[in-house]
Amino acid sequence: MVTISMRHKVSDYAAWKQVFDDAREIRRSAGEVACRVYTAHGQPDDVLVAMDWESLDKARAFLSSPRLMEGMAKAGVRELPQIVMLERRDEYRL
Repeated sequence: MVTISMRHKVSDYAAWKQVFDDAREIRRSAGEVACRVYTAHGQPDDVLVAMDWESLDKARAFLSSPRLMEGMAKAGVRELPQIVMLERRDEYRL
């Protein structure tokens, strides 16, 4: 499993979230197994999404998909996202 961290600015969080939610099945069928949505404290236009994927290959295929760029434009993403592919090394739960 691999996690993608994707951070970007949006024009309107509620509008972005609706498009993001509507694409849930598209992401799932592409290999996403879980995701978490965050905003910077006090800045709802600064969104970070952490998505877990079945494999690195599926994550890369999703990121290079024209459908992703079309969806981001429709959702009001204002700039290219900062993307980091993460590999879990350890986990702690208190």
